Amino acid sequence: MGTLVSTVVSVTVALAVVAGLFTALNLALDKGSQRWDDRLRPWVFAGPAFLFLLAMLIVPAVRTVILSFRGGRRGEEGFTLANWRDALTNKTVVSFERVGDIFTSRLFIAAVVLVVIAVLVARGSARRGMGGGGGLDLSHPLASSAIAIALIAVLLAVFSTLRGVIWNNLWWVAAVAGFATLFGLALAVLADRSRSETAAKTLIFMPMAISLVGAAVIWKYVYDTPGAGQAEGLLNVLWPGDPIDFLRGTSGSGTIAPWNNFFIMLIMIWIQAGFAMVVISAAIKGVAVELLEAARVDGASEIQVFWRVTLPQITTTLAVVVTTLSITVLKIFDLVKATTGGAADTDVLANRMYDNLRNGNFAASSTFAVMILLLVLPIMWYNVRRARREAGV
Repeated sequence: MGTLVSTVVSVTVALAVVAGLFTALNLALDKGSQRWDDRLRPWVFAGPAFLFLLAMLIVPAVRTVILSFRGGRRGEEGFTLANWRDALTNKTVVSFERVGDIFTSRLFIAAVVLVVIAVLVARGSARRGMGGGGGLDLSHPLASSAIAIALIAVLLAVFSTLRGVIWNNLWWVAAVAGFATLFGLALAVLADRSRSETAAKTLIFMPMAISLVGAAVIWKYVYDTPGAGQAEGLLNVLWPGDPIDFLRGTSGSGTIAPWNNFFIMLIMIWIQAGFAMVVISAAIKGVAVELLEAARVDGASEIQVFWRVTLPQITTTLAVVVTTLSITVLKIFDLVKATTGGAADTDVLANRMYDNLRNGNFAASSTFAVMILLLVLPIMWYNVRRARREAGV
């Protein structure tokens, strides 16, 4: 009770100090000259927010980076690269041992075949004049779909072959951001054509209201294997062979690892597809009706209207959805913790960060936190650059 009272008092005092500072500065500006008023008034309004960001975001981030380069469990020793060397030379964090197996995997071979098919279809479409000239018509639905599926196959070949926490994180980004966006796009198109559009979108968006831990508990009932004190999960009821532990990647007839990672990712895809659907649906509704009608008048089918008119108009929105989901997934922790705890080759960076923090190794924990930051920075840079380009800056 005493802690609660002290917390309330501290927050009240902090708010009072900020309000008093704002009032005092505002009164000082009112009595000052117009020249100083124009210069300082923006800082009066932006100052408290900037101080809050400085204290709660910038300073802790800088301290975490510094701590990752210090020795000792609590960073009490001098500056060193030992934390980074230990992390990056640990084969459970990142490994390139099986990189040659990527090019002999069936997924990679299937991707090559799909690319060849896409090139042949695109060349044939261009020759028929559908692409507006010679070369390749990559906007053809079959060609673009084949290339997209080939890219997914290559990514799956890479991430299912190379093992380590960092590769797992990148696999999460590719699988969840990619599939959630694709499912969201398909659901947006179908829901917009439904008579009960509002009800359909509400049901699809509903998983977003569930916490990740709650979603993990729900899906564990789907994935459960028969055992002491637990019933057989839905998937094992439908599965014709030996029961499979979908989360641990084991079964009576062998192992499905590392594909057990994908069954955890499926939970996140189920949750985030609703978010992608809502955002993409709004973008589709924003496409000018005149463009769609002009395409139909010119004889385009509904599929051609979607691929050649609607889809190019919403590429910016698709990029926003993908980057937002990528940043969200790079920080994934609670879903993995609630399902496997990082065991069975399903560990991620945030879970390693948490485990080291819980064990009192603040320096190693900071190293994994900075790794997450380094993976997020390119996405943030892309977002800023895209926003500046759209603004014409």
